[in-house]
Amino acid sequence: MTELPDPAGTRVLLIGASEFTSLDGLPAVAGNLTLLRELFMKSWNLPPRHVTVVANPSVPRDLSRAVQEVVDAATDTLLVYYAGHGLLDPRTGKLHLATETSDRASVHDTATPYEWIRWPVEKSPAMRRIVILDCCYSARAFGAQSAAAALEVDGTYLLAAAAETAVALSPPGEPLTAFTGELVTLMKEGVPGGPEYLDLDTLFTRLRTRLVTRDRPEPHRLCRNQLGQAPFIRNPAYIPPPEPTLAGGAPQAPEPPRTDQAVAEIYTARSLADTLQAIADAAVSGFGYELAAVNLVRPDGDLVVAALAGSPAAEALLTGRVGSRASWERRLAMGEDWDGLRFIPHTEGWVLTDDDVPQWHTEGPVPEQEGGWHPEDRLYAPMYSPQGELIGVISVDRPGDGRRPGVGGRNALRTYAFHSAIAISNARLRANMQRALLRLEREQQALRASEQSFREAFEYAPGGMAIAELGGDQHGRLLRTNDALCRLLGRPASQLRRYTLADLVHPEDVGVLLSTPAEGGRAELRLGRRDGSYVWVSVSHSVVADTSDGPRFLLTHVEDIEERKHREYALEERASRDELTGLLSESELRLRLGRQLCENENQNGETAAEAEARPQPAYTYDPHRHKRLPTERGSTLALLHLGIDAFKAYNARHGLGAGDAALTEIAHRLREELASWDADGEVARIRGDEFVVLAHDLDATRAEALAARLRECVRRPVDGGAAFGGVALDATGVLCWATCGTSADQVLRRSKELLHGRKALRTD
Repeated sequence: MTELPDPAGTRVLLIGASEFTSLDGLPAVAGNLTLLRELFMKSWNLPPRHVTVVANPSVPRDLSRAVQEVVDAATDTLLVYYAGHGLLDPRTGKLHLATETSDRASVHDTATPYEWIRWPVEKSPAMRRIVILDCCYSARAFGAQSAAAALEVDGTYLLAAAAETAVALSPPGEPLTAFTGELVTLMKEGVPGGPEYLDLDTLFTRLRTRLVTRDRPEPHRLCRNQLGQAPFIRNPAYIPPPEPTLAGGAPQAPEPPRTDQAVAEIYTARSLADTLQAIADAAVSGFGYELAAVNLVRPDGDLVVAALAGSPAAEALLTGRVGSRASWERRLAMGEDWDGLRFIPHTEGWVLTDDDVPQWHTEGPVPEQEGGWHPEDRLYAPMYSPQGELIGVISVDRPGDGRRPGVGGRNALRTYAFHSAIAISNARLRANMQRALLRLEREQQALRASEQSFREAFEYAPGGMAIAELGGDQHGRLLRTNDALCRLLGRPASQLRRYTLADLVHPEDVGVLLSTPAEGGRAELRLGRRDGSYVWVSVSHSVVADTSDGPRFLLTHVEDIEERKHREYALEERASRDELTGLLSESELRLRLGRQLCENENQNGETAAEAEARPQPAYTYDPHRHKRLPTERGSTLALLHLGIDAFKAYNARHGLGAGDAALTEIAHRLREELASWDADGEVARIRGDEFVVLAHDLDATRAEALAARLRECVRRPVDGGAAFGGVALDATGVLCWATCGTSADQVLRRSKELLHGRKALRTD
């Protein structure tokens, strides 16, 4: 196979999976198919019908059917290409090729086993069989080759984009995947200084160098027999050598080193890989050496053969191999110092034969004259950064004239190494800038996606959400509200931006809001609606930042709990009421009385005169009104304690049913009488036959009058003609004043003692 593929017997199958139902999409794969189709049709002069494109196969059968249809028609060259997700069966570890409906949770029956590709390819009548896999774990296909293929199948070449345990790469924002992008670039641009035809081994070596130097996954290959050295495509960068000219029957002297042209070539290279290869190529084409290699210092200090020119066999063997830093430092300290270059003659270099630096020995006669180049001579041109740090070493072999370089040749090579170091530094700087820009673009894309997700989550959240300023003069001002909160409060977003959250909170709940932490705080409070009503909500706070060092904002989640609160109130109401009369129970009376009394005898520890003289702010909200005696100015709380006289005897005479009816009637009369006085208060039943009435803001005269009227309520006849005014029923009552500085238990205990004492006096 010494010629390019025959168009008549060549078939190309391009398979690409870019869209998936449960896997991440790979939009760059679609670009791979388009460019590869055009490239193979042009490079091999193929008619369109000989290039089959299968985009987004739906199920595994679609992929395997396409392979079967093309393998039988190929008699000269068969090329099968796949780009997409590579999946591993967790049970067997075997490689599967994803289709549109593939699922990682069920690889074995939703993705195509690579064996389904391998079997038809092995049986194809084509002389050259090429499989290119641009997917994760693609080198696992090597292990899938059958024993029959290893022994019998001639002319099979497998090119994998990633190792058995490595993932392939599809950089965001790039039109092609990483592996295919570099492959297409090589096929379109060719290899400067290379032969007229490029074989697969040459393409693989250059491809590996370009990918590795860009910190991208390293490709792998598997070759059966000598297909890797057969012509694959024409080299677009090939320049035919000039015809030799004769002068007087004698050959012309060797052309002097073209230093300026060589330097120009290395500065025009685009990437680091291109720069390294240009350095090696120019050392051969511009300086007349038969072989040149560029050894690049890795981050760990060792040197890797990054580029090689002059011998495809040496390039395939040495590229990518590593020599230790210690071995290189030993070499650069040996031999002769040619003013910056290091020449090691064969008489000294024999000790280096077994060290770990990759080596290639050229064949040739031993020089007969002094100054001739010996096949085992070595010449190195170290490259240093402006700071004196070793960047790499250019190693050259066999000058074209067969002699050791003279002063001019040495100066030219030294100058070339100096410029090569600058070119490598510039290429690395460009690569770092490109990576930084790519990383920045990824971060910006991620930020945009995150912002979009936040906006959607914020706007379409089923619960209310608000963003408010945190700190500063506008602390708490609402900046943004979602539709759910606007509907809950009956206010448009434009109106809500005029308020702070505290402006919307019920006055009694302002203290709750202010005591709720900004980070992780939760509270239940009431927010005001547009119609003046209030709705119970649960709020939870979190702090978010615009950027890492930008302003912080308060994110508040608002949940409507009005219905829950109504149920809780209903349960509390039932628990707080006397089952027979519907009045407040004793426990609820103590709770409500306690809420209205504070621990200080006078507000803020002041006397009444001091409190009155103290200047008052223009507006303050204080839910507590300090309770004082009626002789002092301020709010009062009267407690009227009534006890039904001889109620046990009444029950014994008329029965428990009549007693319950009497208590129910008394409770009704007490509520009505309190309401007729237009007095704010509560009525409670305690200890069976005792009632307590709390009345707010009455002076001593009105309180005593109310107490008398309540006793009369007990004595009035009830429906049915029975009378309460006789010996059977009467009421004893006492009037007390509940003041701040005392507790509910103290007030009720004092009223009980007074009531029982008065009853004892009446009995006597």
